[in-house]
Amino acid sequence: MYSVVWHWCGILTSFSGVEVMISARNTCATSGCARYGKYLGQRRDYPGHLYTRKRGVLPVRITSMYCRGCHTTYRPNYSVCNAQQEDAERRYYEGIPDVLEISEHSYVERELVGLFRAQMCFAHASADVVARVYNLGLSDSTAQDLSGELVWNAFYLHALLDFKHRRSEHLELPHNGAQTSRRGEQAADERNRLMTGTGQPLWAHACDDCERIIRPPPDDPSAPWQRLSACVMDGVTVGHPRCNAPRCEERLRSPRDRYCQSHAGEGGKCAMDGCSNAVSGGFRTCDTAEHRAYEIERRQKGQAIFRPRLHHSQKQPSDRRRAKAKNASKTPRAPRIKTSLTRRWTHNEQLMVRCCGIVISRATFFESEGPANALRFVLATFPDHFPRARPSFLFYDNNCHLLRHIRTQKTPGLERTAFPVDVFHATTKHTDSDEFCVNNCNPALFPELYNDLMEWIFNSSAAEQVNVWFGKFIAVVREMNEVHYNFFLDEMITVYNAYREVVLAKKGKHPRLVPVEELKLPL
Repeated sequence: MYSVVWHWCGILTSFSGVEVMISARNTCATSGCARYGKYLGQRRDYPGHLYTRKRGVLPVRITSMYCRGCHTTYRPNYSVCNAQQEDAERRYYEGIPDVLEISEHSYVERELVGLFRAQMCFAHASADVVARVYNLGLSDSTAQDLSGELVWNAFYLHALLDFKHRRSEHLELPHNGAQTSRRGEQAADERNRLMTGTGQPLWAHACDDCERIIRPPPDDPSAPWQRLSACVMDGVTVGHPRCNAPRCEERLRSPRDRYCQSHAGEGGKCAMDGCSNAVSGGFRTCDTAEHRAYEIERRQKGQAIFRPRLHHSQKQPSDRRRAKAKNASKTPRAPRIKTSLTRRWTHNEQLMVRCCGIVISRATFFESEGPANALRFVLATFPDHFPRARPSFLFYDNNCHLLRHIRTQKTPGLERTAFPVDVFHATTKHTDSDEFCVNNCNPALFPELYNDLMEWIFNSSAAEQVNVWFGKFIAVVREMNEVHYNFFLDEMITVYNAYREVVLAKKGKHPRLVPVEELKLPL
C-alpha cells in the first residue's frame, strides 16, 4: 500500500516508511523536442534528507527523470537541459513548491522555511542560531544535523521563488561550474535593484491608521472628497562595509576589503589622511615615526592584554584621579586623526514608514543623512509617474533643513506635501528661535493632524518604533557582502510587513492596497 500526495511541483509518495520525491511532470515539456508530451522513461533514484517542522528529519528517496530527445533532466523543483555543460541553467517550475531542494541530497519543507524566516525577523537570529535551535528542539539527536549554510540556502531560494511568483516569472539559476557556490547572487542582485524605491509588496499600502478620508461638509455636498495620508522618514545606524575612498559607492569584492577594485591602489599608500608615502614592513602606514607609532598603538588597543594593562595603570588614589580629570577637562581636546587603517561602513539605513508601522521603502546612505540624500530617497519612494502616491504629510526629524533644500532646488511635484517635524522632535529638539521651522514645520500649524479633542490623528513616531526592531539586525548583517545585505534586509521588511498587516486587520483597520492605476492619475 502507498499513498500519493500532490504538491505544487512534486509528489511525495510514502512507501515502506521512506518518502519519495519526484517531479510532478511525467512528460517532456520542452517545446520543439521530438518527444514533447511523451512520457519520460529514464529514472534515477538516490537517497536524501527532508527537514520538516513537525516530523523532524526524514529519510527520503529522490527521483529524477530524463528526456533523451532534448537531454532535459526533470527534478522535483526544476528542470535543466544539458546538465553536464558549464553554462547549464536550472529552470524552476511555477509557484513555490511544498519542499525545496537546498542541496543535491537535502530538502526543506516550505512550512519550515516560514519558521526560519520568523526566527530571523523577530528573534534577530542568524542562520547558525536557527540551525542550532532546530537540531536541539525539533530534530532527533541521531538525525542528520541542519547546518547554517543549508538554512541560508533555503532562505534565499524561498525568497527568490516568492519574488518571481509575484511577478509571474520563472526563476532561472546556474547549475554547474564556478557559479555554483554563488548560485543565486546574480538573481539576488536583480531582485535588490527591483526592490529599490517602489519594490516592496506593500508599497501601495493604506489603512485607517495611515490614511483619512474627509467627507464633504453637509452644507456643501458637491465638494470633492479628500484623502489625507501620512508617512514618517527616519534613519537607523545599520550598515555594511564600503570602500574607504571618499564618496565611493562601488561594490567591494569581499566584506574584508578596505578598498574597491577601482581604488585598490590606495591600499599601498600610507593610511594616514593626507600622506601618500608607500607602506612598508607589513604595516598600513609609512616609515614616518609618528604614523607608525599611531598604528602600533591602535593595534595594541585591539589586543585583549591591552585592557588589563590599562585597568592596572588606572588604579590610583581617588584624589589623584579627580585632580587628573580636572586638569584634563581644562586641556583643549586634540584634533581627531583621520585614517583608513580599518574598514569603513556605510552611514545608515533610511526607512520610509507609514504611520501604521508598515515599512514601504528602504535605502542605504553611504555618507550622511543630509537633506540632499533624504530628498533623493523621497523622490525614489514616490516617483513622478505615481503622483497620487505622494503623502499629504511627511514627518521627518530634520524637515526644516529638508524643506529649505527642496525650496532652494525648486524641486517640482512636492507642492501638495507638507513637511512637519514629528511631534517628539518638535517638542524636544527644535527651538522657537528657528523662525523657518516654526513657520513651516511645526505640526501644530496643520489642523488636519489633530481632532476636536486636540489628539494627534497620525502616529508620527512610527519610524522610531520600527527602528528599535530594525536596529537589532546590525550584528546579523555586519559581515555580509552588499548583495546579501540588501537582500536580507528587504526580505526581513517583507516578513515584518506581512505580520503588521495581519495585526492591522485584526484591529479592524482595513489594510488594503491602493490600485496602481489610481496612483498614476494626475493630481
